[in-house]
Amino acid sequence: MSKIVFYFDTQSTYSYMGFEFMEKYQKLWNIPVDYRPFSLNEVMANAKNSFSSYKLPFMFADLKRTASITKIPFRGTPKNYPYDSSVALTTLQYIKLHQPEKLAAAMRSLWRMEYVDCKAPDSKEAVKSALQGIDAMVVDKAMDDQESQMAVKQNTEEVKKMRGFGAPTILVYKTPNSKPQMFFGSDRFEHIAILLEKEFLPMKQLFAGSKL
Repeated sequence: MSKIVFYFDTQSTYSYMGFEFMEKYQKLWNIPVDYRPFSLNEVMANAKNSFSSYKLPFMFADLKRTASITKIPFRGTPKNYPYDSSVALTTLQYIKLHQPEKLAAAMRSLWRMEYVDCKAPDSKEAVKSALQGIDAMVVDKAMDDQESQMAVKQNTEEVKKMRGFGAPTILVYKTPNSKPQMFFGSDRFEHIAILLEKEFLPMKQLFAGSKL
């Protein structure tokens, strides 16, 4: 059976967009997706990939176009963007380990705080306020949990090892024993569909009638 590993950082705008696409395709393709939080800052530093200020105007225009077509909520970024996402990433990893059925909803809640309310989930209190339907004590437990902290570090090392340079980084296994193929960004789902021999839909059709 095919499998997809989706590496993300909450402070990545394209991880947010890519996540919403991935959730749609996960259902359409009936393929398991393993969401793995990792440190984008560490990966970019390892790849010597600096963020150019020239990219910002294009990035915002691109994101707003995508949001307009798909109806994915997006208003902008927090004033202190980029920010330290370690609390958010560790909390999501803890939720993945202990309440996996709530992971996707928790990811979405943090991204809505960031890109709709334009507030950074950069502290324990901020992350607590963003999570919906999850006990706020989860954040405190996560920050004391070495297993969750080490898992985020391991995820980060995995992206470094595959020579990743940004987020989202998507690893696709066509079969359990096949060599995985790496894809970068939120706009490579047609390529992934072709690799997996699955249906691909234009974004307007994919999100038709969606309530996000």
